[in-house]
Amino acid sequence: MPPRRRLETELHKVHTGILHMGTLAEEALHKAMAALAEKDTTAAQLVIDEDSVIDTAQAEIEDLVTRVIAIEQPVAEDLRILITCIKLAADIERIGDHARHIAKAVDRVSRHGIEVALPRLLRMSELGIGMLHDVLTAFMDGDTAMAEAIAARDDLIDELHRTAYREIIAYMQEDPAHIEDGTRLLLLCRFLERLGDHVTNMCEWVVYARTGHHPELND
Repeated sequence: MPPRRRLETELHKVHTGILHMGTLAEEALHKAMAALAEKDTTAAQLVIDEDSVIDTAQAEIEDLVTRVIAIEQPVAEDLRILITCIKLAADIERIGDHARHIAKAVDRVSRHGIEVALPRLLRMSELGIGMLHDVLTAFMDGDTAMAEAIAARDDLIDELHRTAYREIIAYMQEDPAHIEDGTRLLLLCRFLERLGDHVTNMCEWVVYARTGHHPELND
């Protein structure tokens, strides 16, 4: 097989690995938020147990990229794409961790506390999951304009985070008995706010892969 054809085949494998890993993270977030909404500890435990699958996928991508760089010695855009894949895998792994943290909170937050914060938390997760899904498409298509537009949507998550923060603080002020619940809810909000930040990082790397420039998106 000609060297260029061989490199393209390996790049396709790496792209497929990133898409697979991102899909796993999307599913983990969906399952974690559903478990939280229903206070379903059995479903939450499945999310916790399946986090290792995302960790394994990250390791496989890193090993594959390392091998391709060592053997194929790519340059220019090809090398940038491979470096980007390692960075994307790291952000996706962190997103998977956030899904696990949300799942762990299911049996630690009261049903009343969940009801207080759930509308904002669900909206934040919907926006974040949508951003993650779309940045995977932008990466596969090499669409830098799409990546920049996706990053701008993080402002919506930040706005929801600020609103949710105020509501949870008010809930804690109502009754000292709510303080422990509220503290955990604030952490859940933070995990979902960080979801948007990780996707924004991914958007920046998508732009870098195609242009060679390091943009500061949605700074």
